[in-house]
Amino acid sequence: MSVKKESTLLEDLNQALSGETLAAFRYLYLSKIANGINSPHLSSIFQEIAKEEWAHASTLMGRIIQLGGVPVARPAEWEKRSFLPYSEPPRRGNDLKALIKDSLKLERASIDFFQKLALKTRDSDLITYKMAMDVMAEEARDEQRISALVEA
Repeated sequence: MSVKKESTLLEDLNQALSGETLAAFRYLYLSKIANGINSPHLSSIFQEIAKEEWAHASTLMGRIIQLGGVPVARPAEWEKRSFLPYSEPPRRGNDLKALIKDSLKLERASIDFFQKLALKTRDSDLITYKMAMDVMAEEARDEQRISALVEA
């Protein structure tokens, strides 16, 4: 019988850092390849979200250092340690629905991860708990913005 080792807080934070760094790059990439009649609006949204994701990565990096840890610094490690397995982003910028679907998958995985991190730290680390709640709220807002594009 195998026993699953519970991850440490620093491992969780590096997992979050990896995921947010990849998300920032992915949104920047999507903002550049989007093309078609509605692409300027979508590209603008993706650029805004990319900036938010970089800010999340910065906050996570700072918290890791505050706790005496070492942030993941190797890009090759980001993919291995991210909370969401990396998949190739859509290549066709004119398939805006594919770009939106890809983004929704990412946002939903982020919300789930930060919700779990918040629950894990709620009674033991109020600083990380608040940070996780703040990031989760921003991810949920982004998910709503992107979902509204599907309905528009």
